[in-house]
Amino acid sequence: MSQDETITRRAGHALDAANFFLADVRDGLGPYLAIYLLTEQKWDEAAIGLVMSLATIAGIVAQTPAGAMVDATRAKRLIMIAAALIVTAASLLLPLMASFWPVAISQSIAHAAGVIFAPAIAAVSLGVFGVSAFTARIGRNETFNHAGNAVGAVIAGAAAYALGPSAVFYLMALMSVGSLISVLAIPARAIDHEVARGLSDRKAGDAETRDEQPSGL
Repeated sequence: MSQDETITRRAGHALDAANFFLADVRDGLGPYLAIYLLTEQKWDEAAIGLVMSLATIAGIVAQTPAGAMVDATRAKRLIMIAAALIVTAASLLLPLMASFWPVAISQSIAHAAGVIFAPAIAAVSLGVFGVSAFTARIGRNETFNHAGNAVGAVIAGAAAYALGPSAVFYLMALMSVGSLISVLAIPARAIDHEVARGLSDRKAGDAETRDEQPSGL
């Protein structure tokens, strides 16, 4: 096996782990947010619904600039790490917040940061495996993502039953650490950043598309 094949294989395993651990990080607290605010903070349903709506809107608004940033930068691993830290920090600080606006702002920031993961994972997958293997790689990503969701839900349910709703915060912290290690394990040299942003595979030496330029915002 050549060195390039070894690096690609290593990147593939790291992507598997990243998708597994990011499954519980990319959406923040998700449905646990409503449960926590209702049972622990004693919020009314209207306030909870408004917070979740504002957070969802923030995520929608952030999608286009997030995709543009992923497309423009070569530091794709770094922005995934930064996004994971922002989402985790916003969630772990939640027990220290009791009023509406601090919670609404923190969760809006978390949702806005969380939309970075989908285009970043897709770009890294494309940059590592190329166009020909991209579809199979995305399918594998989703397999590990759903596995992470399932395992995380089982552990969160058991931990919350035994320790209370606050146990979800500790689980998220552990998953975040796992995601950071996994993303860092993706070899930087394995990512072809031209292919990752949708340009033609320069390794193929296609003279007709060698001068192709990326699209603007």
